[in-house]
Amino acid sequence: MSERERGREVTVVERLTTNLDPASFERELVAYARHRESAKGLEALVTAACADRPGSYVHLDRWSSLDRLVQAGHEAGESMAFLRGLGPETATSSELMVTVGRMTVRGKFADAAHVVLIHAVLDGEPERFELDFGSLVGQCVPDPGFGGSDLLRSAVDPRLYTGLLWWLDADACARVRGGVGYPDRLAKLSASAQVREEAVRPLRAA
Repeated sequence: MSERERGREVTVVERLTTNLDPASFERELVAYARHRESAKGLEALVTAACADRPGSYVHLDRWSSLDRLVQAGHEAGESMAFLRGLGPETATSSELMVTVGRMTVRGKFADAAHVVLIHAVLDGEPERFELDFGSLVGQCVPDPGFGGSDLLRSAVDPRLYTGLLWWLDADACARVRGGVGYPDRLAKLSASAQVREEAVRPLRAA
């Protein structure tokens, strides 16, 4: 990460896969999210369950800067203790990402009732992918239930992107994704990247 990017917002994306009882695990995960909310410099977070992959979860922390994240490292380490205590039944991975574009339309990230993640590995020009992602967002904007979007790029591998689209209710999300324009815009992303779309159900947002 460059010195210029150190002053930009960063997002930690944590992915978790578990064989533990979903109800118990989700209670622990929400408690973990609540613990993180009090950290200085934390701008927003979403903890969510992957809709199509039972036992898979994602947790996103957005920090005001990399330096603030580093300063909060001790507290974050303490809050991860419960994850380590879950044993081999739970696998975790994390990635540091920087924000390259955001649009807040009708609600903040913390207002999300339904979220779609766009995972992308670039094999073309970043500019093309980012413009095509903007076109996908533009397809969502007219719907009154659309909240906004965020586009993140890996701080380690600039070919890796994660896009977030959030809605204020699940019906609005289904309405847009089931329309004519959305699938076409999503398909155009494949011109410059290998793309995977994933719907997630927020358990906790702040």
